Amino acid sequence: MRHTVVLQTGLGRVDLRWSGGRLEGIRLGRLARDGGRPYVAEGRVPDGMGEALVGELMGYFSGSSITPGEGLPLPVATPFQRAVWRAAREIPYGQTRSYGWVAEAVGRRGAARAVGAALGKNPFPMVVPCHRVVGAGGALTGFAYGKAWKAALLALEGMRIAK
Repeated sequence: MRHTVVLQTGLGRVDLRWSGGRLEGIRLGRLARDGGRPYVAEGRVPDGMGEALVGELMGYFSGSSITPGEGLPLPVATPFQRAVWRAAREIPYGQTRSYGWVAEAVGRRGAARAVGAALGKNPFPMVVPCHRVVGAGGALTGFAYGKAWKAALLALEGMRIAK
């Protein structure tokens, strides 16, 4: 059975999809330029873990310094993708690391582009906080939902973004 929960946040719409009781993906909608509607969740959550994730995401988008879904299992992926996603989960709230740093963390020094490709396959933004991975020198690059979303998420976490 499929379930969808839609979060209307101050940054825009966030869709969470479950299939068979497992989180299938999180998709970000259009970034709200005007601050958007208040934080509202619509839809049915399949279980207690789903309820917890929705609550954590609502807290995250309200400015709580948390990384949602820390106990959530990672989806099926290649061993390299899973290693990259685990490394990204280790980046603290409000901080960034470079693609090169992640490559070294997973034992693949010099594989920054491969790290970017693995992060591009991340189906769980915010749970696997790939927005916290930046280019050399702090450049905002390589986010599936665009640089504006990446900058907005980092700003939500209190980071100053160079323009």
